[in-house]
Parts: sequence; C-alpha cells; structure tokens
Amino acid sequence: MKPFTIGAAILVAGCGGASDAVEAQVSANATAETAAAIAAAETAAPKDHPQASLHLKLARDQLQQAKRLMREDEDEKAGLLLQRATADAELALMLARETDAKEKAARARAQVEALPENR
Repeated sequence: MKPFTIGAAILVAGCGGASDAVEAQVSANATAETAAAIAAAETAAPKDHPQASLHLKLARDQLQQAKRLMREDEDEKAGLLLQRATADAELALMLARETDAKEKAARARAQVEALPENR
C-alpha cells in the first residue's frame, strides 16, 4: 500500500507544478494581449483626444500595476486588472476610430454639399 501512497503524492505534486506552468502561461498571454491592445490604441489615438488619452493612460497604469501584482503572486487580482487595462485600451481605440469616422463623414458631407444641384 505504501508505493500507492508515494505514487499518489508524486502525481499530486506533479499536477501542482503543471498548474503553476499553465497559470504562468495564461498570465503571459494576458499581459501580451493587453500590451498589444495598448500598442494599437497608441498608434490610432490622436494626442488631442482627451477621452482616448485618459483611457490609454489608465490602461498603461493598470498594466504596470498588474505586472507588480504578478511579481507578488497576486495572479487573480493581476488577471482582473489586465482585463480592465485591455478594456480601457480597446475603448481608447474605439474613441479614436469614432473621431476618425466623424471627420471622414464631415468631409464627405462637405463634398456632397459642394456638388452642383443641377445634376
């Protein structure tokens, strides 16, 4: 019966190590996803758009805080913070795209209004 107990202990210990590796990979993926969302927002968000800039700053700050929490083995809190950071970065990107779409629509409207009415 003793070999079974030792084998079970080894199996449980092995699963714990695998679980830690999976959690580390999930954290790395979430961090990379957040960093990518921030990078996309940085390239699209105009500097003079206060709402987009605010959400971009929040995303950057939250990413840094999440990294700190991961170093402190607070993975659950870090994961939630990464989700918030990703959402803020995506919101900044959407705000930038909205501004761009409104500007394009205004230009198109001006071109239509400049057309001769006899056509």
